[in-house]
Amino acid sequence: MSDSVSLINTKQDLKGLKNPKLVAQGQQQQQQTKSKLYSSNSTKNYSMGSEAQQSLLQLGFRVNDKLIGTGSYAKVKRCIREIDNKEFAVKIIDRDKAPSDFVSKFLPRELDIIRTLDHSNIVKVAHILETKSLTLIVMEYASNGDLLDYINKTTRLQELVAKRMFRELCDAIYYIHFRNICHRDLKCENLLLDNHLRIKLADFGFSRYCVDPSPIDNRKNTIEKKILSRTFCGSAAYAAPEILRGQEYNPKLYDIWSAGCVLYIMIYSKMPFDDSDIKKMIEAQITKGGLRLSNEGSSEVQDLILRMLQPEVTQRWPIELVQKHPWFGKQINTENQTSSISYPTTTTNRGHEQSGVHQIQKRQGPPVYV
Repeated sequence: MSDSVSLINTKQDLKGLKNPKLVAQGQQQQQQTKSKLYSSNSTKNYSMGSEAQQSLLQLGFRVNDKLIGTGSYAKVKRCIREIDNKEFAVKIIDRDKAPSDFVSKFLPRELDIIRTLDHSNIVKVAHILETKSLTLIVMEYASNGDLLDYINKTTRLQELVAKRMFRELCDAIYYIHFRNICHRDLKCENLLLDNHLRIKLADFGFSRYCVDPSPIDNRKNTIEKKILSRTFCGSAAYAAPEILRGQEYNPKLYDIWSAGCVLYIMIYSKMPFDDSDIKKMIEAQITKGGLRLSNEGSSEVQDLILRMLQPEVTQRWPIELVQKHPWFGKQINTENQTSSISYPTTTTNRGHEQSGVHQIQKRQGPPVYV
């Protein structure tokens, strides 16, 4: 059984996936649509509706006027639990404005999954409410933003810190994969940081179960059948070659590729592949030497990156092997490093240019395939 529904347009066939030019055009279209989610200019156009306010007040939450993010049918605000003044974030989804396939399939799947999650490196959900037209998700508030912003504010993420953060991400991935849940949208923007700069995996909008209980006899006994996916979700910059080629894929190993991209960004402060030209990107992904690794990272972390960004799916390491890689056990040379975690001040673009590190642009939403 495969997941054959495209989030963006269920009426489009998959022929366009073979044409990188069309893929790139679709991606640009989707980025323009999704860019509103993080646009500071658009946030002022939104106000909290009375329906959401009243529902949250009944739960004992007072809404902060500051928007964290906003889009065409969803917005995120801070709120305060009145009993103890603790900060939370609330995601408000207007189902009347959302695409029908999102409302009927993807949103119920996300809600079903996030209700079951309980891990220190996954954003905790406190309440889920559904009114006549809104879905409200009250969740843990991550005060230090996302990982990409953090990396862009530093000239170079120390490998010792990267190791600690990436271990936390791997713990979260192992937790969901062990439960046969895949994320399918792992990227730096979906890795939030709390006040201690601990990783918090967020945004399960494209998540799904990786197995399907299938009947094996007339006594209602079942066997878990692995599911290959055909929903091409996530961001092209973090997408494995099998995704970009339009092939059915193992969603857990797609998560591994995306996590490998995150690790590369942690170590080198740049994207592993240039996603401005999808055809050239695929060539770089599958060509030996297409991924450039410099001595800024230790030989152990370079080896781990290569095992995760392995274009041959059957040779790509699952999360169980990733966690056992020698890099996690190696004592990093801490000369010119500190074991303490730095809380950077904002670095100017000029400072990044002088250091050879450039600002990494956010990848907004999934690519569109037309």
